[in-house]
Order: sequence, then C-alpha cells, then structure tokens
Amino acid sequence: MKKFLKIFSIIVLSVFLLLLVLPFFFKGKIEKMINEEINKNVNAKVEYKDFSLSLIRNFPNIHVHLDGLTVSGKDKFEGDTLLALDRFALIVDISSAFSDVIDVNEILIDHPEIYAKVLPDSTANWDIMKATGEAGTEAEDTTSSGMGIKIHSFRIVDGKIVYDDKAANMLADVDGFNLMLKGDLSAKSTELDINAGIDGLTYQTDGVNYLKGAKAGLKAKVKADMEKNTFTFLDNELTLNGLVLGIEGYVQQKENAIGTDLVISAKKSDLKNLLALVPEVYMKDFEDVKTSGNFSFVTTIKGDYTDSDNLPAFNVELAVTDGKVQYPDLPKSIDDINIHCIVDNPGGKADNTVTDIEKFHFKLAGNPFNADMRITNPVSNLTFNGNAKGKIDLGSLSEAVPIDSFTIKGVVATDIAVAGNSEMIEKEQYEKIKSTGNVTMTGFFYSDAGLPRGVHIDKAEMTFSPRYLTLKSFNSRMGQSDFNMTGKLENYLAYALKDGTLKGSLNHYSKYINTNELMAMGSKDSATVDTTASELVVVPRNIDFVLNSKIDRILYDKLVITDTKGKITIRDGKVVLDGLDMGMLDGNMMLTGVYSTENKSKPFVDFFVKANNLDINKAASSFSIVDSILPIARYAAGRVSAGFNYFSLLNDESAPVLSSVNGNGLLKSSGIEISGSKIQNGMAALLKNDKYKKMLAKDLDVKFVIDKGNLIVKPFTVDVYNKKITVQGKQGVDKTIDYKITMPVSRKDLAGIAGLLGGAIPSKGPDVPVDVIIRGTFDKPVIKLNLDKAKAALGKELEKEADKAIDNLVKDKEAQKQLKDLKKKLGNIFK
Repeated sequence: MKKFLKIFSIIVLSVFLLLLVLPFFFKGKIEKMINEEINKNVNAKVEYKDFSLSLIRNFPNIHVHLDGLTVSGKDKFEGDTLLALDRFALIVDISSAFSDVIDVNEILIDHPEIYAKVLPDSTANWDIMKATGEAGTEAEDTTSSGMGIKIHSFRIVDGKIVYDDKAANMLADVDGFNLMLKGDLSAKSTELDINAGIDGLTYQTDGVNYLKGAKAGLKAKVKADMEKNTFTFLDNELTLNGLVLGIEGYVQQKENAIGTDLVISAKKSDLKNLLALVPEVYMKDFEDVKTSGNFSFVTTIKGDYTDSDNLPAFNVELAVTDGKVQYPDLPKSIDDINIHCIVDNPGGKADNTVTDIEKFHFKLAGNPFNADMRITNPVSNLTFNGNAKGKIDLGSLSEAVPIDSFTIKGVVATDIAVAGNSEMIEKEQYEKIKSTGNVTMTGFFYSDAGLPRGVHIDKAEMTFSPRYLTLKSFNSRMGQSDFNMTGKLENYLAYALKDGTLKGSLNHYSKYINTNELMAMGSKDSATVDTTASELVVVPRNIDFVLNSKIDRILYDKLVITDTKGKITIRDGKVVLDGLDMGMLDGNMMLTGVYSTENKSKPFVDFFVKANNLDINKAASSFSIVDSILPIARYAAGRVSAGFNYFSLLNDESAPVLSSVNGNGLLKSSGIEISGSKIQNGMAALLKNDKYKKMLAKDLDVKFVIDKGNLIVKPFTVDVYNKKITVQGKQGVDKTIDYKITMPVSRKDLAGIAGLLGGAIPSKGPDVPVDVIIRGTFDKPVIKLNLDKAKAALGKELEKEADKAIDNLVKDKEAQKQLKDLKKKLGNIFK
C-alpha cells in the first residue's frame, strides 16, 4: 500500500509539474504567432507589457492573460493612441478543446480606453487593417469548420470611449462603461442577458452640448436567432438619467442592410421623468422639485437601413400637457407648459424628414411665451415657417429656477415671424422671404464668478426684415467701460440656418474703455493683471463686419489713449485696420494693417505704424516689442517720431515670435537724453570721466531694418556733446549686441589711458577719434576701445612736430642724424 501511495504521489506530482511547465514551452510559440499575425494584418504600433498562459490558475481551464495592451497610430496619427487596456483575460475549458464547441467560461476586458478620431478630411484612425494584397496572405478558407463557441460570460469593466469627428463637428464621450453579457453563442437559438451602464455620457455637435455627464443604462433579455441573425427584445429597461424607456420589437442583420421593427416609449408619464434628461449639474435639488402634468414619448422605427439615402421609416412624438415646475423654497413657478413636437420620415432619404413643433408654450411670472416651427426638406432645400411671441422677465426666472452660479435680470420681449427656404436665401430672393418683427431688451444684467462686475445692457432693440436685421440701439456697460452701437446686419438667415457669413455695418462709440478691468474680469486675481500676455483671439471666418469706431479714451495698463477713430473691417478670419488714428504718449499714432488668424496654425500681424512726437520712455514701458527691439529706450527721455513696417507671427499667448519679426523704418528726434544704462556706465569707467554717464543726442535720424528679429542699424551721424559721432551695428534675437561708435575724445579724457597709446599725449590739439566697440548684451555689455584711429592721428601729429624741430636745428650733420633717429623712434611708438 505504501508503495502504491508513493507511486501515485509521484504521478500526481509529475502531472502537476507538467501542467506547470507546459505553458512555458508553448508560451513563446503562441506569443510569436500572435506578433506575426498582428504585423501581417495591422498597420499600427501594437505593444503589450506581459503575456501569460496558465493551466494551473483556473484548473481544469486554460487561462490566457494579456497586460498593458496599447494600439497607436502611424502616418497621420503618429503617436495617437487608438486603444489601451489594463488587462485582457480569456478562460477556456480545456476539455472543450477536443470537442466541436469551444467552451469559454469568461472573457474579461478591464479598463479599456478607446479614442476614435476622424480628421477634417474624413480619415479615421481606426482604419488600420492592411489590404489583402498588402498583408501578403493567401485567400482565407471560408468553408465552415463546424466549430462553435459557447460564452458563459463577457465583461467590460470601467471603459472609456471618445469619438471625436472633426469632419462632422461632433464629439461623444462615454465614461465609466460597464457591460455584462451572458449567453450561449454556439446555440442556433439562445437568450442573451445584457446588463450595461454608463456613468457619464456627453454628446456635442456644432459646439452645442445636447447631453453632458448623463447617466445611461440597459437591462435586457434578448432572444437571439443565430441562423436568421435576428435579435428580439424581451424584458428590458433603457434609462437615460431618470427617464425610463421600454423597447419592443427586433433588429435583424441582413446581407446588405439592417432590418428594424422597433417601438421605444416612455414607461412613466410623470413630467419629472422628462426633466431627468437635464444633467444633474443643472438640476439642483431635483428630488424635491414639484411637478404636475403629463408627458408622452414614443418612437417607432420600421424598415431596412442601408445608408443615409435608404433609411427606415421613423416617427418621434413628444408631448407635454398642463405642465408645471416649482422648485423648493422659491416663490414662483413655470406654469402652463404645453409642448407638442413630431419628427416624421416615411422612409427613404433623410430629406423626407419633417420636423413640426406644433406648440411650445409656457408662462413665467404671468407672462406667456408661444413659439412654433415647421421644417421640411432639411437636406436639399431647408424650408421653414415659424413664429415666436412673448415676454420673458429674466429676474422672475431666478425666482422660479435655482440659479447660484450666476445672476441675471432684465426683460426680453419677442415678436417674430419667419418663412422661406434656403434657395431663396442663396439666390437673395428676399422679396419672397417672410421675416418680420422685433426683439427688445431692457434693464439686462448678467454676472458670474468670472464677471463679478457684470454686463449691463440698458437698452437694445433689433427689428427684422428679410434682408436686414437692424440694430436700432445697443447701449451696454462692462464695469467702467461703455459700448454703444447702431447699424445693420445682413445675411443673418443664411448665418443661422446654413452656416453662411454674417455681414454687417456698425457704428461704434465709447466714451471710455478700461482694458485692464476687462482683462481682469476673467482672472481670479483682478488686482494684478498681466497685460503683456493673453490667450490668442481667433477671428471667426463667417463674420464680415465693417466697424466705424470712435473711442474717446482707452486705458491700457498705465497707458492712456485718446481720440481713437477709424475703420475696422473683420473679414475672412482677419481684422483689418484702415488708418486707425489715436492720441497716445503725449503724441499721435496711426495704425494701418492686419491681424490674421485665417491660418490658425500661423497667426500674424502685419502693420504700418506712423508715430509723431511720442514719449520714447513711455513707449518702452508700454509696449513689450519696443523694449525687446530697442531696450536702450527704457533709459531714454525725449520725444521721437517714427514710421516703420512691422510683421510678426504670434504664439498662443498673442505675443510676437521674435525670430519671425521683419520690418524696416525710420526714427527721428530733435533731442534724446540717455542716462543710467550699463553701456554708458561702462564707457565712463573706461574713460575715467563721469560725463559719459549722461548723453544728449541731437538731430537724431536713424534708419533700421528688422530681419528675423535681428535689428540692423545703418550708419548714422548724430550730435552728442556738440560733437559729431557715428553709430552703426546690430542686435540679435538672442539679445546679443554688436555696435561700433566712432566718436571724437578730448586729449584730457584720453590722458587716463595714455599707457594704452604707448606714451604721453600732447595736451594741446584737436580731439582724437576713438572707436568704442560694444558687445555682449544690454544687461551685460562688454565695452572695449579700438585705438587704431587715435594712434594714427597722434602719430602723424608727432611726426610733423619732429620735422619742424629738424628744420630749426644747426647744420651739424651728427646732430641731424641723432634727431632723425629720435623722430623714427617716436613714430614707432604710435604705429
């Protein structure tokens, strides 16, 4: 018996070791096969951290485990992640490997993240499968092998899916996606048990959020006929926030179409269930909201879906009757809510869709509001007919709906009627279009955390005609700033209905604009505002405005600008200034040029500036570009006139990209005093005379060129210390400088550096020319003297003196020889 137990133990141990060791033998081959298949069929970068195969972990099942899988794109999507998941696990009954039905106990996908993108040119990042020829494989054998698969459990845990379609201007974000699917997929007919949920669903199109952070779920039993590919909904419940829907009917996968016969309807008729569609963030104290009235929602879909030109028939009907909504602790309610909306398509093209809002009515603070709209032919020729009439007291709105994040007041009165179609708009057949009425706004006020001082619109009035929207008055205030406008807007129907261009001609007048305050309104700390950097403002391409502007006074940082007037055109993503004239820095400046975001990746400014009698020091402290290109201006005092062309690309903060700056110009001044710069202090120390710490330049006339941010100053002569000096040089975009100043220096000033000249300098005589070489940077200048010109000038002078002495000497030949030798020696000193 002991011998039997010993043999049995050895056998069991051997089998266990075999089960433990076998996966290690097969792991490499399986992993190699997986990699080969991926590279053969997928045009993407596929990586994973670990692959494991175990016969012990879930004995007697095979456990396949893949960790840290990522799929990233190539070419246009280089570096973009398409798929990432923490763990993929597959558990298969080992005994089923020898039967006709593979018994899969569980498939688990843990924390998958899918980022599906469509570029503006409609290229999709999930299109990664290689073409059959590209894969280089033989044609696949499509004959049935008789093999079946039975799945006991399919799970997705905490998934995230983002669908970003730039071509359709649509974004869908699914967060916290969980799915449990059970069923026998090997059977010809089976019942699938589905339990799915989404923690946060956001859907946005054309920049409008239709769902934001909504919760969704599906619990359903589905009868699956695998032979006919038909899936029939049995007991089920589809939820969207608090809205509960039921689904009846089936979906069938056909050879070239999807067949449908479905009815989706609300299971509850309480109005509160409809309000549950509103995201929780906007529905404070939702559970305590009192509602009355009923609503119904029914959608029917019947027929085959092939493509956008072959749709099934569908009908959507939403109705609210005698509704009322009142929030707790608020005195007023929204009453008499009656809505009836139908969307119908008999099948076929999307253009057959008819949207009919037959009634949209409510009362707020006793003021009724009514609207209706019918839209047909939405694709081929959008045809519309609608009305809106009523008065909304926005102050009463805050007494009926809890508004904590912002404050709003004012009265909006509307009486509008429109009827027409896209073809009339495109052909400018305005006489056929009906568009009449007006909108007025009085006493409007809005404020929130970002706009603590709020926006006031004392009065605004617009009247409508088929061709124009006339802005009869618009009087508004933002803090200390005021804005008043009148004018006309045209093409507004095409802008609203067909993404057309809104055109307008407006007259703008402001008494005072405080840009510091306006820029601080969006800042957490309004006391400190950085006016040198702000977010790039993108000019809309579908705006075409001509603005005749007049502003009495503008405050920008410490700069006061007065009497601004001129023509501003906003068109094709550009702002064009046509001779904008303004008083500033105790002088006058005129701007002509372009600010363009037409190409969003390369925004730029291209200006011509003409300035008269400006304070140069104030200019340096007010404009960062002046300080960057001409830093010595911060140490200058005086008035200048200038005219120059300026071009620069802009970065994301609207600041100039210095390496792209190009231009040229002229700077003139009758007199500028410069003192306190490190260059001057260095010259004073070098020449041992403090008078060089202050310099008064008269009759300044400077021509310069800006090339890729480098300033090149052409040689110019200026009167300094009643002496003519010549200046030339350049400074780099890296702040380095390389200037040469040729200036006459008195013999007295040169006496302190006589040693550098090789000996004593005669005290009498004219000034000596000296080249001052300035390199380094303005903050750390390196100053040297080039005395070649001084040596040459002094050498000639001593040579002449020696000649005179020789002529006056006696005729003694030996004395003459000695004097000639002395002359020669003196000449050599100054070479």
